[in-house]
Amino acid sequence: MENNTNKTNEPQKNKKNGKRNLIILILMFLLLVCLFIVQCQLNKVKQQAIEDQKLSELAIRQKQVLDSLRLVEQAKKDSLDAIEKARIADSLRIADSLRVADSLRTADSLRIADSLANLKPVNKDSLRAARDSIRAARKARKDSLARVADSLAKSEKAKQDSLNKLRQADSLRNSDKVPPTAEITPPAGRYYSPIKLKVKCDEIKCKTFISIGDTLNPQDASKGIDYNKTGSVFFYAADSVGNRTAWEEAKYDMASDNVCGKNAFPVPVGGRTVCVDAYEYPNQPDAAPKDMVSQEEAANICKKEGKHLCSIEEWQAACRGKDGFKYSYGNSYKQSKCNTNTKAAKRSGRKTQCRSWYGMYDMNGNLWEWTSSTSKQHPDKFLVAGGAWNTNNESRCTESKFSFYPQNQYPSVGFRCCK
Repeated sequence: MENNTNKTNEPQKNKKNGKRNLIILILMFLLLVCLFIVQCQLNKVKQQAIEDQKLSELAIRQKQVLDSLRLVEQAKKDSLDAIEKARIADSLRIADSLRVADSLRTADSLRIADSLANLKPVNKDSLRAARDSIRAARKARKDSLARVADSLAKSEKAKQDSLNKLRQADSLRNSDKVPPTAEITPPAGRYYSPIKLKVKCDEIKCKTFISIGDTLNPQDASKGIDYNKTGSVFFYAADSVGNRTAWEEAKYDMASDNVCGKNAFPVPVGGRTVCVDAYEYPNQPDAAPKDMVSQEEAANICKKEGKHLCSIEEWQAACRGKDGFKYSYGNSYKQSKCNTNTKAAKRSGRKTQCRSWYGMYDMNGNLWEWTSSTSKQHPDKFLVAGGAWNTNNESRCTESKFSFYPQNQYPSVGFRCCK
């Protein structure tokens, strides 16, 4: 009997166990679903955190880049040359003024907008006027920003131009190693009245200096220095890139014993004193020297003036000076000193450096000059001396020719008188 009861209860018990197991499986499934949902949410949260971190890192990198750009811009501004500081300051003041004006306009526009937002609509005209005011404010802001940008662009261009000029100056300074040429005027020699000394330079931007007696006290020579003493004067010139000449010496003899009168000066010749005209005939400064004149005519003109046509000895003594130079200005040929490399004669005295020690001008070049001396090889021919406008370094004080007949006239031959 008991066995039958057990057999009857066993299927019921198994049925209950099956239901319990099913419930457990359902609960486990639901738990897995919940875990899956939680895991998905966790993954989303994790992904969001990763994205937030990336955005944060990107923001940090952007900030670093901006900081670097600011540092570069600041370094660029700090390296600007002092020459442009004033101009940049002006541009910045303009920009600040425009920004202030823009800020005021923007503030006005915002106040208008706030007022419109707080007001109730009244009518279309009021709204239209408010919109026009906002448009005008925006246009003014846009125009002010354009002006600021234009001002900054001009400032940047000015800075760049200044830097380019500095680079060009540096390039010129590095490439130009040749010193200028300096010459003192009036040139060394004997004078009978006070003179004003100046130093000329063959370059435009050039500074010149003079020191009286020695080289210890240089002074600016561009405006002229009054001088009236016998002695040495030293001078030099410096160009715009720092090249300078060596000290040069000019010796002066300030005399007061001119016994020859106007435009003539005494010259010692063989133990006697001869008055030699300072200029080629007609012996006037800045006059056109007379050419196309025969030797006979030249001698007659000098005779009518109570003088005589200079002999070769007198002429050469006047040209060579007290030191016996090859040229009136020295022993080496210098093309710029006298008119020896052109196509025509110049007016008397125009070449101020072409002056002999005793005061005679244009004895080298300009015109050949008749003398009263005949050639030893050709007694029927008279000597001419000094060279002409195109004889270059052959225009020496010792240069003479004898192939000139006394009755002939030549476009390159003139004369001067002695007494």
